[in-house]
Amino acid sequence: MKYLLLLVLVVIVGSCTERNKNNNVLAKDQNNKKEILIYCENVMVPALMELKEEFELKEECVIKLHNDCSQNLASLIQYSLKGDIYLPASKEGFKKLQGSSKSFIVDSAFIGFNPLVVMSLKGNPSQYSGNIKSLTERKYALIIANPETSSLGAETRKLLNREKIYEELLMNVVALTTDSRGLVKSLENNEAQLIINWQSDLYHNGNANEVDIFPIPEGKDLPSEIYAGILSTSNNADLARDFLNYATGENGISVFRKYGINRRKSLIF
Repeated sequence: MKYLLLLVLVVIVGSCTERNKNNNVLAKDQNNKKEILIYCENVMVPALMELKEEFELKEECVIKLHNDCSQNLASLIQYSLKGDIYLPASKEGFKKLQGSSKSFIVDSAFIGFNPLVVMSLKGNPSQYSGNIKSLTERKYALIIANPETSSLGAETRKLLNREKIYEELLMNVVALTTDSRGLVKSLENNEAQLIINWQSDLYHNGNANEVDIFPIPEGKDLPSEIYAGILSTSNNADLARDFLNYATGENGISVFRKYGINRRKSLIF
């Protein structure tokens, strides 16, 4: 009986040792993989998650995402001096990096257009007409993004200034959000009747089932262009360029289009 127990212990210990050895080899392989860090605004995450999984398998590398509003991302890049790619939700996001004397963007690639829209709850209970200027004619409870913290806020302010209604509209604004996160939820929670948001926010979290959208007429700077930039702090610039080439290739364009980001200003149906 003693010999039998001893034999069982030997088998168990041997099995555990082999398992640990395999885990260590796997961890070592993971540590040896090349890695890139992408800073992105929150609305870009769904498309990047899909591209990340495909690219990691294809290139046997690791991609890490750090998502936040553009102000926080720009501050983190300048403070940490780390990272490979910066992908804000519009070119306004790049201006957040221009406060420094150092040039952080060494190369860039065009991703697509990110249109702004007005959103209401499904069924448009506030009876918004779709005319952007009418936002000042009635006392709609409105929530928009903060222009000092996010690309969405900066683009919203630019739009409303173009229409010469920004200052007046602020009188109807019940809150400023940090970025696009929580905007649709504010409609669902009856905290606002209308919001100004990225159209691309419609394509995840089931938002399409909750809201109606009202397009905003295109102008000189609308819809906003999205660019991804390779950072001067990159330790794997070649891999970062390969990822951007993949993201702007046929498959990448298809993935971004699925999330409402197109390379043409207007789609013809």
